[in-house]
Amino acid sequence: MKTSVQIVVLSILGVFFLAGSITPALSQDEKVRAKIGMEIKSGERATSAKSRDRLEAGDLLRIYVHPEMSSYVYVVHTDQETVTLLNMVEQKIRSSTLVLPSVQEFYEVDGKAAVEAFTIICSPTELPELSILSNSEVSHEKWAAIEGELIERSRIVLTQKSERPFAIAGNVRGGLGGGSVDPFVEKLRIFSGKSHLVKRYEFSVKK
Repeated sequence: MKTSVQIVVLSILGVFFLAGSITPALSQDEKVRAKIGMEIKSGERATSAKSRDRLEAGDLLRIYVHPEMSSYVYVVHTDQETVTLLNMVEQKIRSSTLVLPSVQEFYEVDGKAAVEAFTIICSPTELPELSILSNSEVSHEKWAAIEGELIERSRIVLTQKSERPFAIAGNVRGGLGGGSVDPFVEKLRIFSGKSHLVKRYEFSVKK
């Protein structure tokens, strides 16, 4: 499946974790929280992405997801034409950060699409409606309907003010080396939702 965000790696499945300790799964009734962020690297400048930033061809992107508790983590990309499941993994390790495509690589914006959108979903249980993304091509319209339902059910909270913090611990495994931790991880914001959380980034692309 083609995607307008090209990857500066040989495989789309280049995933690394900042490791931590094992924790039990959440119950469906609990509030789901995660630290989430996207890094934009434009030339020598690196910034934290906002939900509706503007990109240019050649910009590099990296995604960070750090669930508070054991969760399924889904990352979906769409350019309003094609839909691509970038990641679907059961994150059983507490205090571990999922980095896509990896701690050493980025996705590259090729500038062919006017919009690039990424949806990050964390859930204590597997979401059957997302399994279709790994088995067949899904139209943007169908994905938009699925995404809308997930957002509605999550009753997502997009504020950080009332959130109690939770710590990020652990070293990079297979990434930076030397026991060092990616400094961008310390800047991640906390997002939350009921039963699952959904965080969406939609970027316009400068032609």
